[in-house]
Amino acid sequence: MSLRLGVFVSNEGDFASSLGLARMAEGAEAAGADGLWVSDHLMLFDEPTSEYPFSADGAPSWDMTGDYYEALACCATIAAVTERCRIGTAILVLPQRNVFEVAKATATIDRLSGGRFALGAGAGWYSREMEALGYDFSRRGRRFDEIIDVLRQCWTGRPPVFEGEQIRVPERLVMMPRPARERGIPLLIGGMSAPARRRAASRGDGWLAIAGAESWDRTLLAEQLADVLRRRESRESEPFEAVLQLTCDPRDTARIAELATEAEAIGFEEVIVEAPWAAGVAAACEAIAEVRAATAAG
Repeated sequence: MSLRLGVFVSNEGDFASSLGLARMAEGAEAAGADGLWVSDHLMLFDEPTSEYPFSADGAPSWDMTGDYYEALACCATIAAVTERCRIGTAILVLPQRNVFEVAKATATIDRLSGGRFALGAGAGWYSREMEALGYDFSRRGRRFDEIIDVLRQCWTGRPPVFEGEQIRVPERLVMMPRPARERGIPLLIGGMSAPARRRAASRGDGWLAIAGAESWDRTLLAEQLADVLRRRESRESEPFEAVLQLTCDPRDTARIAELATEAEAIGFEEVIVEAPWAAGVAAACEAIAEVRAATAAG
Protein backbone atom coordinates (compact mmCIF):
# COMPACT_ATOMS: atom_id res chain seq x y z
CA MET A 1 0.00 0.00 0.00
CA SER A 2 1.32 3.47 -0.88
CA LEU A 3 2.18 6.06 1.73
CA ARG A 4 -0.80 7.99 3.09
CA LEU A 5 -0.44 11.76 3.22
CA GLY A 6 -1.88 13.54 6.23
CA VAL A 7 -2.24 17.32 6.44
CA PHE A 8 -2.58 19.58 9.44
CA VAL A 9 -5.69 21.75 9.18
CA SER A 10 -4.66 24.73 11.25
CA ASN A 11 -6.81 25.15 14.37
CA GLU A 12 -4.22 27.41 16.02
CA GLY A 13 -3.76 31.08 15.14
CA ASP A 14 -5.72 33.14 12.62
CA PHE A 15 -6.24 30.68 9.78
CA ALA A 16 -9.26 28.83 11.20
CA SER A 17 -11.26 32.06 11.06
CA SER A 18 -9.55 34.06 8.30
CA LEU A 19 -9.33 31.19 5.78
CA GLY A 20 -12.03 29.02 7.31
CA LEU A 21 -11.54 25.59 8.84
CA ALA A 22 -14.03 24.09 6.40
CA ARG A 23 -12.35 25.64 3.34
CA MET A 24 -8.95 24.34 4.39
CA ALA A 25 -10.32 20.84 5.01
CA GLU A 26 -12.29 20.68 1.76
CA GLY A 27 -9.33 21.99 -0.22
CA ALA A 28 -6.84 19.59 1.34
CA GLU A 29 -9.08 16.60 0.64
CA ALA A 30 -9.58 17.69 -2.97
CA ALA A 31 -5.79 18.14 -3.34
CA GLY A 32 -5.18 14.51 -2.45
CA ALA A 33 -4.75 14.38 1.33
CA ASP A 34 -5.64 11.07 2.95
CA GLY A 35 -5.84 12.40 6.51
CA LEU A 36 -6.81 15.71 8.11
CA TRP A 37 -5.38 16.39 11.56
CA VAL A 38 -5.64 19.04 14.27
CA SER A 39 -3.62 19.77 17.40
CA ASP A 40 -4.74 20.35 20.99
CA HIS A 41 -4.45 22.77 23.87
CA LEU A 42 -7.32 23.76 26.13
CA MET A 43 -5.53 26.75 27.63
CA LEU A 44 -2.20 28.54 27.39
CA PHE A 45 -0.45 31.15 29.51
CA ASP A 46 1.04 34.49 28.54
CA GLU A 47 4.44 33.73 30.02
CA PRO A 48 7.68 32.11 28.86
CA THR A 49 8.09 28.34 29.15
CA SER A 50 10.98 26.03 28.41
CA GLU A 51 8.99 22.77 28.71
CA TYR A 52 8.15 22.23 25.03
CA PRO A 53 10.03 19.02 24.12
CA PHE A 54 10.20 19.50 20.34
CA SER A 55 12.39 22.62 20.13
CA ALA A 56 16.03 23.13 21.03
CA ASP A 57 15.31 25.80 23.65
CA GLY A 58 12.03 24.37 24.95
CA ALA A 59 10.03 27.35 23.67
CA PRO A 60 6.79 26.72 21.73
CA SER A 61 6.88 27.60 18.04
CA TRP A 62 3.51 29.42 18.04
CA ASP A 63 1.95 32.52 19.59
CA MET A 64 0.78 31.47 23.06
CA THR A 65 -1.72 34.37 23.15
CA GLY A 66 -3.52 33.67 19.86
CA ASP A 67 -6.66 31.72 19.04
CA TYR A 68 -6.58 27.97 19.68
CA TYR A 69 -9.79 26.23 18.59
CA GLU A 70 -10.87 23.14 20.53
CA ALA A 71 -9.64 19.99 18.79
CA LEU A 72 -12.67 17.70 18.91
CA ALA A 73 -15.05 20.48 17.87
CA CYS A 74 -12.75 21.11 14.90
CA CYS A 75 -12.76 17.40 14.02
CA ALA A 76 -16.56 17.45 13.98
CA THR A 77 -16.53 20.46 11.65
CA ILE A 78 -14.02 18.81 9.34
CA ALA A 79 -16.04 15.58 9.28
CA ALA A 80 -19.14 17.49 8.22
CA VAL A 81 -17.51 18.99 5.10
CA THR A 82 -15.44 16.01 3.89
CA GLU A 83 -16.26 12.57 2.55
CA ARG A 84 -13.12 10.50 2.21
CA CYS A 85 -10.31 11.58 4.53
CA ARG A 86 -9.55 10.16 7.92
CA ILE A 87 -9.86 12.82 10.64
CA GLY A 88 -7.74 12.84 13.76
CA THR A 89 -6.00 14.59 16.63
CA ALA A 90 -2.23 14.93 16.72
CA ILE A 91 -2.31 14.93 19.58
CA LEU A 92 -5.08 15.17 22.19
CA VAL A 93 -3.69 15.53 25.73
CA LEU A 94 -5.70 12.78 27.39
CA PRO A 95 -4.63 13.06 31.06
CA GLN A 96 -6.13 16.55 31.32
CA ARG A 97 -9.53 15.51 29.97
CA ASN A 98 -12.58 13.81 31.45
CA VAL A 99 -12.63 10.28 30.10
CA PHE A 100 -16.42 10.08 29.72
CA GLU A 101 -16.60 13.34 27.79
CA VAL A 102 -13.83 12.15 25.48
CA ALA A 103 -15.56 8.78 24.99
CA LYS A 104 -18.85 10.45 24.12
CA ALA A 105 -17.38 13.10 21.80
CA THR A 106 -15.08 10.73 19.91
CA ALA A 107 -17.73 8.04 19.47
CA THR A 108 -20.13 10.69 18.16
CA ILE A 109 -17.60 12.02 15.63
CA ASP A 110 -16.71 8.50 14.49
CA ARG A 111 -20.32 7.42 14.12
CA LEU A 112 -21.46 10.54 12.25
CA SER A 113 -18.39 10.48 9.96
CA GLY A 114 -18.90 6.86 8.99
CA GLY A 115 -15.90 5.52 10.91
CA ARG A 116 -13.32 8.07 9.80
CA PHE A 117 -12.00 9.26 13.16
CA ALA A 118 -8.63 8.38 14.75
CA LEU A 119 -7.62 9.45 18.24
CA GLY A 120 -3.98 10.47 18.48
CA ALA A 121 -3.26 10.93 22.17
CA GLY A 122 -0.34 11.82 24.39
CA ALA A 123 0.60 12.33 28.02
CA GLY A 124 1.22 16.06 27.60
CA TRP A 125 4.18 18.32 28.27
CA TYR A 126 2.71 21.59 29.62
CA SER A 127 2.49 21.31 33.40
CA ARG A 128 0.92 24.74 33.89
CA GLU A 129 -2.04 23.83 31.68
CA MET A 130 -2.65 20.45 33.26
CA GLU A 131 -2.43 21.71 36.83
CA ALA A 132 -4.84 24.59 36.03
CA LEU A 133 -7.34 22.04 34.75
CA GLY A 134 -7.19 20.24 38.08
CA TYR A 135 -4.95 17.26 37.32
CA ASP A 136 -1.62 16.27 38.87
CA PHE A 137 1.05 16.61 36.19
CA SER A 138 3.41 14.27 38.06
CA ARG A 139 0.82 11.45 37.93
CA ARG A 140 -0.25 11.93 34.33
CA GLY A 141 1.31 8.65 33.14
CA ARG A 142 -0.83 6.48 35.40
CA ARG A 143 -3.92 8.55 34.62
CA PHE A 144 -3.19 8.20 30.90
CA ASP A 145 -3.08 4.40 31.20
CA GLU A 146 -6.36 4.29 33.12
CA ILE A 147 -8.06 6.56 30.60
CA ILE A 148 -6.96 4.34 27.71
CA ASP A 149 -8.43 1.28 29.40
CA VAL A 150 -11.69 3.02 30.33
CA LEU A 151 -12.08 4.61 26.89
CA ARG A 152 -11.97 1.23 25.20
CA GLN A 153 -14.58 -0.09 27.61
CA CYS A 154 -16.80 2.98 27.11
CA TRP A 155 -16.72 2.42 23.36
CA THR A 156 -18.42 -0.96 23.89
CA GLY A 157 -21.48 0.96 25.10
CA ARG A 158 -21.64 -0.90 28.42
CA PRO A 159 -18.41 -0.37 30.36
CA PRO A 160 -17.92 -2.62 33.39
CA VAL A 161 -17.33 -1.30 36.89
CA PHE A 162 -13.78 0.02 37.27
CA GLU A 163 -11.98 1.24 40.38
CA GLY A 164 -8.64 2.78 39.47
CA GLU A 165 -6.26 5.06 41.28
CA GLN A 166 -7.74 8.13 39.59
CA ILE A 167 -10.81 6.99 37.64
CA ARG A 168 -13.98 5.24 38.75
CA VAL A 169 -16.64 3.73 36.49
CA PRO A 170 -19.96 3.16 38.29
CA GLU A 171 -22.15 0.13 37.72
CA ARG A 172 -24.84 -0.03 35.00
CA LEU A 173 -23.29 2.82 33.02
CA VAL A 174 -24.50 3.22 29.43
CA MET A 175 -22.31 5.06 26.92
CA MET A 176 -24.11 5.35 23.60
CA PRO A 177 -23.66 5.74 20.70
CA ARG A 178 -20.89 3.28 20.07
CA PRO A 179 -18.27 4.10 17.44
CA ALA A 180 -18.99 3.02 13.89
CA ARG A 181 -16.39 0.26 13.94
CA GLU A 182 -16.74 -2.88 16.03
CA ARG A 183 -13.17 -2.64 17.41
CA GLY A 184 -13.72 0.97 18.41
CA ILE A 185 -11.68 3.99 17.43
CA PRO A 186 -7.99 3.56 16.49
CA LEU A 187 -5.91 4.92 19.36
CA LEU A 188 -2.49 6.18 18.29
CA ILE A 189 -0.07 6.96 21.11
CA GLY A 190 2.05 10.04 20.43
CA GLY A 191 5.48 10.93 21.71
CA MET A 192 9.16 10.16 21.29
CA SER A 193 10.14 9.28 24.86
CA ALA A 194 10.79 5.72 25.95
CA PRO A 195 7.58 5.66 28.04
CA ALA A 196 5.57 6.88 25.03
CA ARG A 197 7.03 4.15 22.81
CA ARG A 198 6.38 1.50 25.45
CA ARG A 199 2.78 2.70 25.82
CA ALA A 200 2.27 2.67 22.06
CA ALA A 201 3.50 -0.91 21.91
CA SER A 202 1.57 -2.22 24.89
CA ARG A 203 -1.69 -0.23 24.74
CA GLY A 204 -1.97 1.53 21.39
CA ASP A 205 -3.26 0.71 17.96
CA GLY A 206 -0.34 2.65 16.57
CA TRP A 207 2.56 4.98 17.27
CA LEU A 208 2.36 8.67 16.33
CA ALA A 209 5.95 9.87 16.13
CA ILE A 210 7.26 13.38 15.52
CA ALA A 211 10.43 14.42 13.68
CA GLY A 212 11.70 17.67 12.21
CA ALA A 213 13.61 18.44 9.04
CA GLU A 214 16.23 20.48 10.90
CA SER A 215 17.22 17.57 13.14
CA TRP A 216 16.29 14.70 10.82
CA ASP A 217 18.03 11.46 11.83
CA ARG A 218 16.83 8.59 9.71
CA THR A 219 18.91 6.01 11.59
CA LEU A 220 17.60 7.03 15.01
CA LEU A 221 14.00 7.15 13.79
CA ALA A 222 14.33 3.68 12.29
CA GLU A 223 15.77 2.37 15.57
CA GLN A 224 12.90 3.90 17.55
CA LEU A 225 10.28 2.37 15.27
CA ALA A 226 12.03 -0.99 15.46
CA ASP A 227 11.97 -0.69 19.25
CA VAL A 228 8.20 -0.13 19.22
CA LEU A 229 7.62 -3.08 16.89
CA ARG A 230 9.83 -5.36 19.01
CA ARG A 231 7.91 -4.44 22.14
CA ARG A 232 4.59 -5.40 20.59
CA GLU A 233 5.62 -8.84 19.35
CA SER A 234 3.05 -10.43 21.67
CA ARG A 235 0.33 -8.37 19.92
CA GLU A 236 1.37 -9.09 16.35
CA SER A 237 -2.08 -10.38 15.43
CA GLU A 238 -3.68 -7.01 16.31
CA PRO A 239 -3.82 -4.08 13.86
CA PHE A 240 -1.03 -1.55 14.34
CA GLU A 241 0.19 1.42 12.34
CA ALA A 242 3.12 3.82 12.38
CA VAL A 243 2.36 7.48 11.66
CA LEU A 244 4.89 10.31 11.54
CA GLN A 245 4.22 13.98 12.18
CA LEU A 246 6.83 15.80 10.08
CA THR A 247 7.76 19.40 10.86
CA CYS A 248 9.31 21.16 7.89
CA ASP A 249 9.01 24.50 6.14
CA PRO A 250 5.62 23.99 4.45
CA ARG A 251 6.80 25.90 1.37
CA ASP A 252 9.63 23.43 0.74
CA THR A 253 7.59 20.75 -0.98
CA ALA A 254 10.65 18.99 -2.40
CA ARG A 255 12.18 18.52 1.05
CA ILE A 256 8.86 17.41 2.52
CA ALA A 257 8.44 14.80 -0.22
CA GLU A 258 12.03 13.62 0.22
CA LEU A 259 11.66 13.08 3.97
CA ALA A 260 8.20 11.54 3.59
CA THR A 261 9.63 9.02 1.14
CA GLU A 262 12.43 8.22 3.60
CA ALA A 263 9.86 7.76 6.35
CA GLU A 264 7.94 5.32 4.16
CA ALA A 265 11.13 3.35 3.57
CA ILE A 266 11.67 3.14 7.34
CA GLY A 267 8.19 1.70 7.80
CA PHE A 268 5.80 4.60 8.42
CA GLU A 269 2.42 4.23 6.76
CA GLU A 270 1.28 7.86 6.99
CA VAL A 271 3.18 11.14 7.19
CA ILE A 272 1.39 14.24 8.48
CA VAL A 273 2.72 17.52 7.08
CA GLU A 274 2.00 21.21 7.42
CA ALA A 275 0.60 23.13 4.47
CA PRO A 276 1.59 26.74 3.66
CA TRP A 277 -1.77 28.17 4.70
CA ALA A 278 -0.20 31.63 5.04
CA ALA A 279 -0.12 31.75 1.24
CA GLY A 280 -3.87 31.19 1.02
CA VAL A 281 -6.04 28.11 0.49
CA ALA A 282 -5.40 27.79 -3.25
CA ALA A 283 -1.60 27.99 -2.95
CA ALA A 284 -1.55 25.67 0.04
CA CYS A 285 -3.60 23.09 -1.81
CA GLU A 286 -1.26 23.30 -4.79
CA ALA A 287 1.61 22.49 -2.41
CA ILE A 288 -0.34 19.54 -0.98
CA ALA A 289 -0.95 18.24 -4.51
CA GLU A 290 2.77 18.56 -5.32
CA VAL A 291 3.76 16.54 -2.25
CA ARG A 292 1.05 13.96 -2.99
CA ALA A 293 2.30 13.53 -6.56
CA ALA A 294 5.95 13.31 -5.50
CA THR A 295 5.36 10.73 -2.78
CA ALA A 296 3.13 8.66 -5.07
CA ALA A 297 5.97 8.59 -7.58
CA GLY A 298 8.34 7.35 -4.89
